[in-house]
Amino acid sequence: MIQRIQSLYLFVVAVACTLLFFFPMIIYVSATKGTYKLFASAMISYSDIKGPLFFWETFPLLLLVLISLVLALVTIFLYKKRRIQNLLVSINLLINVVLIALVFLLYSRLFEHRLQIISEYQFGMYIPLISLVFLVLASRAIRKDEAMVRSTDRLR
Repeated sequence: MIQRIQSLYLFVVAVACTLLFFFPMIIYVSATKGTYKLFASAMISYSDIKGPLFFWETFPLLLLVLISLVLALVTIFLYKKRRIQNLLVSINLLINVVLIALVFLLYSRLFEHRLQIISEYQFGMYIPLISLVFLVLASRAIRKDEAMVRSTDRLR
């Protein structure tokens, strides 16, 4: 059923992925070079050259967030197929770990060197971590559901 607790956890993951488009993950501020913000969709410049920059460099980030969002929404409606649901949650966990690693290890340093500005992490940086926690909770709830169904099958 859709009203299971794992559906709520997966909905929170979908909302968290959507929030990544509205909250910057990293901000680069310089008095001489201007302000740059890294969103899930692109690097946005608030200096002389206004608008998105480095689109193709941030495209993998956008792709990972969109895949995570779609996987979370699809997984909600696979409530009758718990094994597939658990597999999709595990794939989503892997995608989120890759997303976190890319942002923390690659993107923060890449644009720091390219722009010659020190980066500051913002609220959007921690949203994938929140998503990761709720994916683990969803996986545990799905496994608990599967164990309960197996135990009732044994009693018949």
